[in-house]
Amino acid sequence: MRISFIPLDNLKDVREELRKIGVDREGLEIMAEKGVFRVLKIEGIKREAGIILKQEALSLGAEAALHREVITGKVQVSDCLLMGTLAQLKVLAQKIERQPFGLREIGKMISRRLEEEQS
Repeated sequence: MRISFIPLDNLKDVREELRKIGVDREGLEIMAEKGVFRVLKIEGIKREAGIILKQEALSLGAEAALHREVITGKVQVSDCLLMGTLAQLKVLAQKIERQPFGLREIGKMISRRLEEEQS
């Protein structure tokens, strides 16, 4: 038995590795997006939106990093590093499109960026 890291940074490579180990077609499509991790930078997110985004991301096992003083209210606008798998980010984008404070537009922007990633 051996354990090693393999460099997989796109869906094509993840799908190929899943095929190599014998995953069936349906399973492959379910799992592929879980095998690609991405970090998106959102510049200038408002405090309220950032807090909701972080809560929604954490609920999916993803993460949203904001300036430490966003939570205290001392910082009203922050950049954000949004981190998760393609699968997590896709669900997150859909969830936040129903939220206020500019999150609808952020959700659409994330969805567009993910679509670009897959084309």
